[in-house]
Amino acid sequence: METSSRREQAEATRELLLRTAERLFAERGLAQVSNRQIVEAAGQANNSALAYHVGTREDLIRAITRSHVEPIAARARERVAAVRRSKRPRDHVASLVLPYTEHLASLGNPSWCARFLAQVVTDPALLDVEGVEPVLAVEFVEGTAAVWAHVTPLPAAESALRSQTARVAVIHTCAEQERLAAVTGVPADWALVGEALTDALTGLLTAPRVPTTRKDR
Repeated sequence: METSSRREQAEATRELLLRTAERLFAERGLAQVSNRQIVEAAGQANNSALAYHVGTREDLIRAITRSHVEPIAARARERVAAVRRSKRPRDHVASLVLPYTEHLASLGNPSWCARFLAQVVTDPALLDVEGVEPVLAVEFVEGTAAVWAHVTPLPAAESALRSQTARVAVIHTCAEQERLAAVTGVPADWALVGEALTDALTGLLTAPRVPTTRKDR
């Protein structure tokens, strides 16, 4: 019984450290927050608490990321499966976008997930860290393939550019909506954000290509 109680206390401390680090990273930036600041903000007296309960800084970022990516991926699996036979590109785009906005809605206000993940996926130092999966890049292979199956074939470079633009739009739009909600105290309308992004990205990905010549450019 005592062992179980200690384990629960250790898990609670670890969760506190993760959520505290996530908040500080979201509000100040990854590079601006030290391990010591995280420990102090979490109310831990032992400066080695973070290393003991979580591990290295990479372990910390990986753990926070996974705590969000896993539920997002679970939602994505359900949505991708539900629209597998759909011939509407928008349905497949929604299966990629809505799992993220629905997860953000589940976190309440304030939340720090979107701002944290926006930093993780754009930090060059983290791109090669094993296990730090960019959001919208896990469990989304089938959904992405389904979107492109309903789009007029494009040159590889252009399809890659459109995909990159779509990803950036989702990540940074959600981060900005989360920031505004934290500042104003008014929760973001994540249902509206999800539908608006779905409409916009469907248009972006399915837009016909207008051939141009070098002279036109």
